[in-house]
Amino acid sequence: MNRGQGLLRMTVMQRRFYALLAVAALALGLAACSSSSKSSSSSSGGAADITISGTAFTDVKPVKAGATVTVKNEDGFAHTVTADNGEFNTNNIDGGKTVTFTAPSTPGTYKFHCNIHSSMHSELVVT
Repeated sequence: MNRGQGLLRMTVMQRRFYALLAVAALALGLAACSSSSKSSSSSSGGAADITISGTAFTDVKPVKAGATVTVKNEDGFAHTVTADNGEFNTNNIDGGKTVTFTAPSTPGTYKFHCNIHSSMHSELVVT
């Protein structure tokens, strides 16, 4: 019996199983490929407002006054996000973790640093 004849002899239950498996694989593939292009000046949907990677603040987005600021540490070790003027401080953010803090209520530019790594500095713009 060749392969084509074997496929013809599949039971109805087997055909349904393979059809369901194909639909599930398609759905997973579509979910993995989908993304949101929504951009916002404040934290939304888990998007990081401050990203830490390679022992640097690599992506710092402006936020609205009083907004929740999301910090994502993509390094494998701890960092902090600490305002130079003491306005905010995340304490230690372990590697691979995400934390939040409240942005200052007064618009302006706030310089910040990492308490653990003295070479890490950046600015948070609050609108």
